[in-house]
Amino acid sequence: MAVSRRSTLAVCGIVAGTGLLAAAVMTSAVAGAAASTPGDGGCRATARIDSQWGTGATGGQVVSVTVTNTSATTATKWTVTWTLGTGQRVVAAWNAAVSTTGTTVTAVNASYNGVLAPAASTTFGAQLSGLAPAPALSCGNDTSTPPSSGPTSATPPSGVDVTVTQADNQRTVTLLVGQTLGVALGPDFLPPTVSGPGLAQLSTSGGYPTGQPLAASYHAVAAGPVDITTRTDYACLHTSPPCALPTTLWTLHVNVVDVPDTGQTITVTTADNQSTERLRVGDTLVVSLPSAYLPPRTAANGVIVERDVVGGYPTGQPLVARYLATAAGQTAMSTTTDDPCNHLPTPCPSPVLRWSLSIIVTA
Repeated sequence: MAVSRRSTLAVCGIVAGTGLLAAAVMTSAVAGAAASTPGDGGCRATARIDSQWGTGATGGQVVSVTVTNTSATTATKWTVTWTLGTGQRVVAAWNAAVSTTGTTVTAVNASYNGVLAPAASTTFGAQLSGLAPAPALSCGNDTSTPPSSGPTSATPPSGVDVTVTQADNQRTVTLLVGQTLGVALGPDFLPPTVSGPGLAQLSTSGGYPTGQPLAASYHAVAAGPVDITTRTDYACLHTSPPCALPTTLWTLHVNVVDVPDTGQTITVTTADNQSTERLRVGDTLVVSLPSAYLPPRTAANGVIVERDVVGGYPTGQPLVARYLATAAGQTAMSTTTDDPCNHLPTPCPSPVLRWSLSIIVTA
């Protein structure tokens, strides 16, 4: 099961910061400096720092990017990516759908500026917190190969119990009746179809041809197997002659189960590390660990199903995760500690603590 933590920004209009940073503070990223990429992906992207202010983490800058179609054929969409400087984050963006995953920024054309004739160009912009040189960009469009489909996942509707992304293609997940499933895919995917009555669609947004990442949610209403399927589509596939872009298929196998809660709850803590816990179908397992631990990973074999997880790294709150034993069998779960300093350019020597549990469930 993948948890999606991505955030998508598509904001029109921004008040750019005023005042330039003195050259003595950052000579390599003065306003007006530009960085360009070759057009080997069918397009060329050039970044320019229009203005910047402040110093260090308290500073900021406005960056504009010009995207040019370098192909001999018309493009219908484009994607630009770059890596944020140390400590930087995207505050707002305009004329593109911009998302961040870690330090990687992905910008996908808006619905009105994706079509570019040969040698035509368009511009989008972003406000960034923190200071860095003009970024080196990667650019691609659909004139020769598919663009990178923008963000690989959207932020699904809030309140879902389980989130899946493109990386979960052909996987099987188990849901309890009453739980909700969030599907987060790139903007080139069509709205998914559901094969059986076990899932009821709650919402769907984005996807082809909107140019926005696809987000859908489903409610588990009846026990039984269900398949969720979709595929990619591109505007150039519907032209004459059509382009030769490949179609990507995506399928998720969902096993919806209805198991009555026996009311028996078993709690494990750090003291139970590397031990074996025995449960009966319908029992609830509660994992209670300090705040430095990440949410546990469990084997996706349907023996136990996650009910909810709160706290843990990086929330600063104690970790409490609940699971329901849903089928007889054996499984395992594990987790590790983490620390913010482990993600610095020069990681700290913070030790990583590991915790694991073997689980046997009987009928």
